[in-house]
Amino acid sequence: MRFLFLLCLLGACSVFDASLVDVDGGPGGTDPGEGVDTGGGTDTGPMLMNGCTSDDPSRDPPLRGSGGGDGDEVVFGLKEVMLNQQGGEAWRDIGLNLDGLCSLPPVPRVECLPPNHPDAQPLIDGNGGIDNAFGGELFPLVELVFPELDTNSILAGEQGIGVVTIRIRGWNGTGDDDRVDVTLSQSVIGMAGSPDETEPPPVFIADHRVWLDEEATMQAPQPLWEGHDWLWLRQETFLMNDIEQPRVRDDNAYVVDRQLVVRLPDRVEIVFSDRDNGIRVRLTDATAIGTFNEDFTRLSPVTVAGRWSVIDLLDTANNIGVCAGDPEFDLLVNQLNTVADVRATPGTGGEGVECDAVSIGVRFEGYRARIADVTMGQPVPDACAAAE
Repeated sequence: MRFLFLLCLLGACSVFDASLVDVDGGPGGTDPGEGVDTGGGTDTGPMLMNGCTSDDPSRDPPLRGSGGGDGDEVVFGLKEVMLNQQGGEAWRDIGLNLDGLCSLPPVPRVECLPPNHPDAQPLIDGNGGIDNAFGGELFPLVELVFPELDTNSILAGEQGIGVVTIRIRGWNGTGDDDRVDVTLSQSVIGMAGSPDETEPPPVFIADHRVWLDEEATMQAPQPLWEGHDWLWLRQETFLMNDIEQPRVRDDNAYVVDRQLVVRLPDRVEIVFSDRDNGIRVRLTDATAIGTFNEDFTRLSPVTVAGRWSVIDLLDTANNIGVCAGDPEFDLLVNQLNTVADVRATPGTGGEGVECDAVSIGVRFEGYRARIADVTMGQPVPDACAAAE
């Protein structure tokens, strides 16, 4: 998951089209500071005035009760992550309106200005005020450097590697439940299972693979994603490796109109990895929204959106070999200061305030699966430490 940091290899390439923003409300504007509304907040009035509406279910939670049911545990593995969002400008529909504003021409309302302002213009929102600087501005640059990134991520997911795993309990099994308990982890590896299995078969985990024999000569079949697969989860995503003590949990999640809404704790570390690479992600103001199909066997799609602070982004640069003190690191800082479009902490924007985070929206497809156990995950590389 090196996708975000590799943009620094492109140096000072501009990712903004200044012609999209007429910041002073009329032709010929030259000062990006004039006319840019940095009022911040979540006022829905301006959104409607600008023709920007949203059906985001996280903004209108149901009246909470004691929960709707005590049904069986349900697990979904989220794979087929959509990183390349340029086809048909798909990024415009992936994510959430994080700042509650409509950043549209001729006078975009924003909660903050990019640190490289006035050379960098405020970003224009997607549909419904969606904030997604990653999909709209960052990934196209990365794809020039790593054109196979999408393919490699999908292949890893098919094997059950690095699959975001959602475990749902206390759900009544319908399209409306005012309280469910959801935990989130990531898988290390997976294998195919059968409908008649109630427990995972005896296997051996070695070299981040599943083996049917202790000598590691017969590899288990990879997941089929038909609802019966077994997934082994990263043990460090649970306190003391105890699967009943997850580090990422929302016990006040809910389902409304067949949409599962989960709030993620701020800055909890989430690891995305394949066999050889990995990256640690810490988001604030993060939400996952998944839509159940008619028979509740799929979550399609699942959108994860949030704010990724520039500091946390820079803190993970060493995972892909962009090291402090190197020229590439300085280029990375400059790029992030150009594309930063939101505040890491909601509600802290205002006139003259600089953005300190990048909005991100990604999309997955969710498939029924089962949890086998926890195991040690693939290590996240530190290329800078290895080079010392």
